[in-house]
Amino acid sequence: MSKERFERGIKYDILVPPLGLDFHNMTPKQAEESFGWHIQKIPERVEYLRNRCSKDLAVSANDFDFSPKSLVILWRWFLESACIVKTTKDELKQMRENFGQFGESFINKEKLSVVTEYIIRDIGMYLGEIYVRNYQSIRWSFYIKPKRDFFVNRPLLTGFIDKNYNPPFKPTFEPAHMVGVQAANLFDKTQKETDLYNIFMKWLEYVPLDK
Repeated sequence: MSKERFERGIKYDILVPPLGLDFHNMTPKQAEESFGWHIQKIPERVEYLRNRCSKDLAVSANDFDFSPKSLVILWRWFLESACIVKTTKDELKQMRENFGQFGESFINKEKLSVVTEYIIRDIGMYLGEIYVRNYQSIRWSFYIKPKRDFFVNRPLLTGFIDKNYNPPFKPTFEPAHMVGVQAANLFDKTQKETDLYNIFMKWLEYVPLDK
């Protein structure tokens, strides 16, 4: 289900997952359904994102050609569109109950807006598709165990190999999470237009050469 949301003049057609985002409490069947829905929605969401960015930046949609360099243009648009809002009193209370013993540095008094979080998920789809479309060894997948794993039941990318370990380690890449990590630079004003490109290139080191 999608619907338009307005925020400080920003109008964005958000996509709401029918099963929500509580991945840890999904049953195996729900996780499979959620993953299938995610894969099905990728083409329309990345197309919407490409058209939206090209319109707002007054550039061609062809500039968003699923190449690494397109991430710089995409991230420029995101940094102009992202919105930070104050954390609600109830959320602050909950954080202090959970993390107050560690000090105020663990209490986030600001957060990314709801619309910004939805944009991050769409960018995660686009980021993931750059790997999938350009490198045969990388594919979308998900896993249901171990249940306590942070990325359990989430759509992610597999096929990466870190040869710095013996035996080689096979890390998984959760695109939406990685995009969110880069977006967090907004809070201390260290964001750069190359943030998303840089994380892509870092993980490119773990992509096996196609045979």
